[in-house]
Amino acid sequence: MRNFRAPIAVTFLLLLQSLLWADVQWLQYRTSDRARDIVGGSSQLIRPAKESPGNNKVPKAGQPDPIFVQWKTKMDNTGFRWIMLDKKNKYGLYDVLYIDSDGDGRLDDEEKLEGRQTNQYEVEFGLVPVYFEGEDGPITYHLNLRFYSYNKQSTYLYAYTGCWYEGKVMIGDKETRCVLVDYNCNGTFNDMSENFNSDRILTGPEQKTHQGYVGNFLELDGKLYRLSIAQDGAFLDIAPAPDVAYGTVTMPEAITSISAGGMNGMFKRTVENGKVTLPEGKYRISSWEIARKDDKGAKWQLKGSGFPNTHSFMVSESANASLNIGEPIISKLDTSFRNDVYSFNQGLVGKSGERISLTKVGSRAEAPKVHIRNKTGEYDRTFALEYG
Repeated sequence: MRNFRAPIAVTFLLLLQSLLWADVQWLQYRTSDRARDIVGGSSQLIRPAKESPGNNKVPKAGQPDPIFVQWKTKMDNTGFRWIMLDKKNKYGLYDVLYIDSDGDGRLDDEEKLEGRQTNQYEVEFGLVPVYFEGEDGPITYHLNLRFYSYNKQSTYLYAYTGCWYEGKVMIGDKETRCVLVDYNCNGTFNDMSENFNSDRILTGPEQKTHQGYVGNFLELDGKLYRLSIAQDGAFLDIAPAPDVAYGTVTMPEAITSISAGGMNGMFKRTVENGKVTLPEGKYRISSWEIARKDDKGAKWQLKGSGFPNTHSFMVSESANASLNIGEPIISKLDTSFRNDVYSFNQGLVGKSGERISLTKVGSRAEAPKVHIRNKTGEYDRTFALEYG
């Protein structure tokens, strides 16, 4: 939780923030060892480091081969915090952990943390606090750490965020629940990204939460707002954006909706006559959809997602952008032969290599069939492929 050094410093800094942030809205700090299940988030997969903080800065290890890793964080000037993993038993998993919680580069002055083995490959350490020096005093941040080891080549420490900020904020003239999530678990809550590795902002009630990507803008109920978030997530500013320039994006008229994002945030658009508008800027396609009904009235939906990182486009008020997405799609059939057994795998791929899913009335469509016939016709059979 955010702590302040002295009342005088607090008064001065709040006055300074009031000048830099027009309409600051504060949020409450929350923690949980189930934070990922509650608010979502990704993880850092941390591999063993080839170096260590130095022998004079680490505690005496219980075993001769401790593991050192670096948790990457923007909140530290070095860009990371050291973590040391040790064992209670010689032949067990690494179930003892030390983390440089105060950022002084040392581990020999840190508390010994013991984990809980959940299966033969994993140990959980639960909520682990670390401390940063913020612009207005010390800041506490919580991590969830999990060690995994299958063999020497598959040994990692997973870091998940163990905290988030939440509260009621005014967006326009409406009070709305707002949650900030450190999606990439690097200690900050205001990361913007061209490649969808941004932090997340959740708005609306828990039963109907809208997930947005942290960016220059936030779009809600058809209105656009400028979004500014403190690096540590404690407060934000959401202001109307009536002066933003928009550009037109064209695509095949069969497309019914698209999602595209980047530094401006994430936008979902219903396509009308092969056109949508977006605020000026650089974007990547997140997904596209085509919805149709068959002759019996059943709704079919084709969706493309998982585009390559290089698939981006520019939106400008002065020139239309054009997207070559949608049909036709490619059906790929891969075959293999092993131990006198043939295996077949069929999948759908888009024009840019994106993944394709096909559903009927919201459910996965029936798997296709494969017909096998030899040259003489003596062997002639049809098999139904299966998912999974």
